[in-house]
Amino acid sequence: MATPWESLSRNQKSAVLHDTGPSAVFAGPGSGKTRVVTLRAAQLVMQGKSVLVTTFTNDATQEMRHRVEQLVDKANSSRAHVTTLHSLCLSILRKRKVVFQLLTDEFQRKSLAEAAQAAELNGGIGGFLSLTSFLKNQGKTAATYQHDGSSEDRDFLFAWRDYEKRKAEKGLREFDDLILDAQSLLEQDESVRKSFASVYSHIIVDECQDMNAPQYAIVFALGKDHKNVMLVGDMDQSLYGFRGADTETFRRFSNHPRTVVYELRENYRSTRSIIHFADSIIRQDEERHPLVFLPTRSEGDPVQWHRFSDPDIEAIAVGEQILRLHKNGANYLDMALLYRTNAQSEAIERNFAALEIPYTMKESGDFYARREIQGLLAYLHFFADKDNSGATGGDEWLLALLNVPNRKLSRVIGGQLRNYAEIRGKRIWEVLAEFHADSLQAQKALRSLREELLAITAKLPAIKDAGEAIKIIRRATYFDDWLKKSEKDEKDNDRLQNVQRMQSAASHYATIAEYLAAVQKVRDESARRKAERAKKRKKEEAVTLCTGHSAKGLEWRFVFAIGWSEQILPHHKAEDIAEERRIAYVMATRAKDRLVISSIESWNDAITEPSRFLMQAQMLPTAALPNEEEKIERTEQEELIGGLFLVDA
Repeated sequence: MATPWESLSRNQKSAVLHDTGPSAVFAGPGSGKTRVVTLRAAQLVMQGKSVLVTTFTNDATQEMRHRVEQLVDKANSSRAHVTTLHSLCLSILRKRKVVFQLLTDEFQRKSLAEAAQAAELNGGIGGFLSLTSFLKNQGKTAATYQHDGSSEDRDFLFAWRDYEKRKAEKGLREFDDLILDAQSLLEQDESVRKSFASVYSHIIVDECQDMNAPQYAIVFALGKDHKNVMLVGDMDQSLYGFRGADTETFRRFSNHPRTVVYELRENYRSTRSIIHFADSIIRQDEERHPLVFLPTRSEGDPVQWHRFSDPDIEAIAVGEQILRLHKNGANYLDMALLYRTNAQSEAIERNFAALEIPYTMKESGDFYARREIQGLLAYLHFFADKDNSGATGGDEWLLALLNVPNRKLSRVIGGQLRNYAEIRGKRIWEVLAEFHADSLQAQKALRSLREELLAITAKLPAIKDAGEAIKIIRRATYFDDWLKKSEKDEKDNDRLQNVQRMQSAASHYATIAEYLAAVQKVRDESARRKAERAKKRKKEEAVTLCTGHSAKGLEWRFVFAIGWSEQILPHHKAEDIAEERRIAYVMATRAKDRLVISSIESWNDAITEPSRFLMQAQMLPTAALPNEEEKIERTEQEELIGGLFLVDA
């Protein structure tokens, strides 16, 4: 049986055995990137070197650390320090006796932002926190940020400085602050930089395409003396520009004349037909680093493309294909359903529950656990329950919707309402008109709530379906205006789109009760999955549902990539079409044996065309992929290029 070292391809072996000086590794999907990073770290340790390996997630860190420990003896395993950059920076700051507490509680973050008047800004508290994080990932701070002269930007900067001041008074730092604080420490004190840099003789950076400028600055500061820095990444899988990911530094680093460049071109994961399709998508980006794939597998099944009328028909059709695969012996855990936006999971969850297909979600929480969806569900439950004589008459749901949208009613008000009603032996809804709050603001909010609920109640008898009820609720409560004000500015967290998807789905049910019953079936399935995960840690025998972002780094035998339509992929908010194309590429390259693409003709009651990525791929000539036995050699001169340098500032 071949050892890990003997089974390396020529390209992999060249990267593993790289000697000294800066190097860049372009690692295509399924090219054995993790194996190369692991073996290089182990090889350096066995030579007596001390190596720092940075990864992008805690899961990747644990996996890589385990792999290295299996390759080297226990006495020397400590020579390989595998960590995330955030953990590394936290360690640096702790060793320098910097005193602070990590601000990890989301409620506390929002409370500090609200105290800094962030709620009054365009985008609300969510938009404020998202923007400050993005700016920090670009290397900016409240002290260095220059406003653009507009009153809006001046207000933002004022709130940001106040927010940072409040954090400092409480001794709090956020995760983004760790990177900036460590960068400042290493750049401003040369003795400190040398002290930390001397610990490592080599540095390997995994997934560098997702790093931001401050993170690069830390890596280069630690590698400034020995220059033995290896950056490993795939520009075709860079998906986090909206979070500040900096791809230009890797390009400049790899283009430097003293950098030795290695290309992991072999694809060990996918069939030739899948690689063909993926290549036809990514070649549409003329700015990318050209990487010619070397397939190692046979042609396999052709990539399929189906077009369906709407998300429900798409979900049922995909579900039926999954059931057939399972009946023919395929495991559910070998299948994945990938989508661009979280809103797309609604139809899948509801229909998979009806088809009794087990599924697990990569993202935390299901569609109906999202805040805006729970808010509308509270309204629906209230109107379904409030006239039930044998129940609480919707009391719990009424309390749940007090601040949906946010009416700034405290929890104390809810308790007072409950006590007031219980003393009189009535329901909360029955006493809402006579109850008097302690403050005028709260009293006005309760009066407004009652008027809105009465207005909705008057219109409900005439509705044709549950979707119309949601539409009435949204209009009466100014629900959409609330979401627009507080919505986080993240491309994969479109709360308005989630609400619209919910309304479109509910239109398939004649009554509110029928829709709530269908939703309850989904929630019961979610609870069952949660209980199962608590019992066992092994992989669940279930189909994986996740976004293209979360699918990166994973693989399945069978992949169903849904919703490849305009407005969805590319996303209707997308500013960087090239990044949207890379999301499509990542989805396609997750498949090992079979890839099924689908488009829909209608999304949230709007007509949609097939994704431009599909249409452009159809028009491109067939990609000229090398045969398995072909070798694309680098010249001896190219292989030997080395030297010492640091990327220019």
